[in-house]
Amino acid sequence: MAERVPLRKSILTPASQCSYCKTKLLFFELIPIIAILLLRFRCRHCKHKLSVSYFFSELICGFLFTITSFNDANSMYILFFLLTAFTLTLTDIFYLIVEPKIFYPFAVLVCLAHYSLGLPIHLFTGTFLFVSLFSFNFILPNSIGGGDILLVTLWGILLGNTSLIILLFVSSSSALLFLIFFRFIFGKKIQQLPFVPFLSFGLFFVLFCI
Repeated sequence: MAERVPLRKSILTPASQCSYCKTKLLFFELIPIIAILLLRFRCRHCKHKLSVSYFFSELICGFLFTITSFNDANSMYILFFLLTAFTLTLTDIFYLIVEPKIFYPFAVLVCLAHYSLGLPIHLFTGTFLFVSLFSFNFILPNSIGGGDILLVTLWGILLGNTSLIILLFVSSSSALLFLIFFRFIFGKKIQQLPFVPFLSFGLFFVLFCI
């Protein structure tokens, strides 16, 4: 989904295939984590090297399912919330966008799930955050992506002041550490850093660690 939707491709057809030679994947090649390791990160047919993002995507999704208890609706809600964030993380990594065709439908579903569980909705937090970030972006153009503003606003409405402050602190700190580490190791400066991955890490921290 994260790879196909931004390119305006169907998520149903064609079936899973090598993105390089377009060969349809066999059933055993669809086994998460195990298949890509057995294939040594290469297409079985054309031997083209596969992106490590596939492996880490499967690993992270497996981890999220593993730590979910499935005992109550709230656990299922948190899992869906995080999977939504992770899908948007991938679109930001692949294409540096928060894909609207993914964001808006999932935003509606997350909000409906949030409301059905009787969880508080923090409209003032979301409104204040949206106005603040939009104004900041107006003063310093392109300093914050429009998709990032919408995403943080939505999460502010769902999480509230305290959780959002922690989320933004964790996200900003981890992004800064990554930039420093990348510059130190590779001696290069990242021109455009996808921020949704760090926001999603902050969301995970808030939902599971506090």
